[in-house]
Amino acid sequence: MSIQYDITPQRQAYLDARGYTILTACPGSGKTTSIVKKLHTVSRYCEEHYGRHAGFACMSFTNKACAELKLKYKEMHNERLSFPNEVLTIDSFIMQYVVLPFWYLCDTCKKKPLVVNEEEILEQVYYNNVKIEGEWQKYPIMALRPYGKLIHSKKPSLISIEKMGVKWNHKVVTNANEIKYCKAAISYRLSKGFITSGDALWMACYILKNHKDVSKALVARFPYIIVDEAQDNSELHFEFFKLLKLAGLQNLEYVGDICQSIYGFNNARPELLQNLMLEEGWNVLPLSECRRSNQRIIDLYCKLKSKDVPPITSHGVEDKGVPIVVYKYDDDNVRGIIRDFYQVCDENELSSRIILARGVNKCKKLAGVKDVDFKYWKSELPYLLIDAVFAYEASDMDYAFRKIRLVLSILFAGSSPDTKRQFIHEIEHDIDWNARIFGFLKQIPSFSLSFKEWSKQTCVLLHDYWGLEEQPIFVPYQRQAGYKMKDMENVPVEHFHQSRDKDSGYHKSIDTIHAVKGATLDAVLLFLSSDSRGQAISLNDFPHKTIKTMTESQRMIYVACSRATQFLALSVPRSIADEEINKALTGVDIEIRNINLQGELVFAN
Repeated sequence: MSIQYDITPQRQAYLDARGYTILTACPGSGKTTSIVKKLHTVSRYCEEHYGRHAGFACMSFTNKACAELKLKYKEMHNERLSFPNEVLTIDSFIMQYVVLPFWYLCDTCKKKPLVVNEEEILEQVYYNNVKIEGEWQKYPIMALRPYGKLIHSKKPSLISIEKMGVKWNHKVVTNANEIKYCKAAISYRLSKGFITSGDALWMACYILKNHKDVSKALVARFPYIIVDEAQDNSELHFEFFKLLKLAGLQNLEYVGDICQSIYGFNNARPELLQNLMLEEGWNVLPLSECRRSNQRIIDLYCKLKSKDVPPITSHGVEDKGVPIVVYKYDDDNVRGIIRDFYQVCDENELSSRIILARGVNKCKKLAGVKDVDFKYWKSELPYLLIDAVFAYEASDMDYAFRKIRLVLSILFAGSSPDTKRQFIHEIEHDIDWNARIFGFLKQIPSFSLSFKEWSKQTCVLLHDYWGLEEQPIFVPYQRQAGYKMKDMENVPVEHFHQSRDKDSGYHKSIDTIHAVKGATLDAVLLFLSSDSRGQAISLNDFPHKTIKTMTESQRMIYVACSRATQFLALSVPRSIADEEINKALTGVDIEIRNINLQGELVFAN
């Protein structure tokens, strides 16, 4: 059954647009469907104007988003996307069409590169294992020895290269000696063929800027480029597409919503897209009709938006009249609040629901994890496996497989970074290896087991499933401040890492806002903190007057709230007075609920 597409004047304007276009799409506007509708026309346009061997490249940031675009294309047009057209992630496009075929044009890179974003793995590149008096010891590689103090205070794995300089842990480095250290670290890892996604982007810009024939060939191959989720582009992303534009790209579209940029930690620069809207030569078009949420929910999250963003109206959504609820929580009544939230969902037949918080640690605490920083094992292997399991459960197969390949490189390729890199290159696209990885993921033991038993069973599984010569051992720490490690071996893993078992009290029922980016759900419950210090989000983020530029915290709340179609609930610490709640949400009709320790609704005197 093909997807029905309602053509409105706003949508028609986008479908007809060619050249340099910026589409600002509000939540629930049908952005993805509109792109898919247009791609069919664009494919014919490219064939007519540029020939049968030239096509469009439609890019987004995640494999999940790209998979949705491809699926919707097939459903809407009753055909699969095929050559010469591509739908893929920006990272994949950069690697496939620039870095892998032309890496040798970047003077610093001496070997075919492998992308490694995991800090623990990347850190190993900078050390040599030296045997002294029968014991193996780690020493920094020669290139970084002049920076002995810096390598310990500023891990080289956290260094990144930007358009105008270098950063450490996402902060611009200004000290002259630290800049030299950062450049030496980047040069070394590139020379060894280990690069981050950020390094790959920088390499791509370097190649396009210094080798015009490459950029012109790329434009000839892809004369029409659409960039989805453009609000999450970094400065180097914008530079990459600018270089293609300078090389003759005549059709470039940025599609996104500056209100939904929540990847500041990954160098997203929504203000650059906002600035681009003011430049001559760009056709800026809106999609401001929301087909997801009722108007009451829209009015709440629109309190956070920039004044430059057009008003958002609910379009064709039946309002079931479920009140917007603000719960008041403490350490004891979180379970009761969740039960009440689910009960409201059941009473109103709202089947898809999600509970959200900002950050993994906040989610773990709300799920009952007492110490999110506790580490039982010295080895990185069990942590890679746990990450892989949760990625698998969330259907992020690309991330899950990447984690397992790293595990396998440690088990099969020894300690040499070069042999690990080569091993991953060899198995990455091997059908047999990937089929076995899929089977392995389903057999990883339950996290309800104790640390000791889970370690034992998982090590046996690794040995038997992969046919290892020796059984691996997950070595625990002997000491951890505040813990008796002998006692900890009998504690279930899920007490510190959550559970994938839905019947467990530690089930991963609370997820991060990032995990639901792009999703549509009947009901959303968002937990807020008491204030907005650090990475926290709170009622303090709701502005008392219109604003021009949103903070990332405001965009986080905007994204979370705009997932809901019928029922939106916020949960704030019990210490926050009702007057503060009403003041922050002025103009919004809300119901404040107090749930006691037994999970019962109580009313203030």
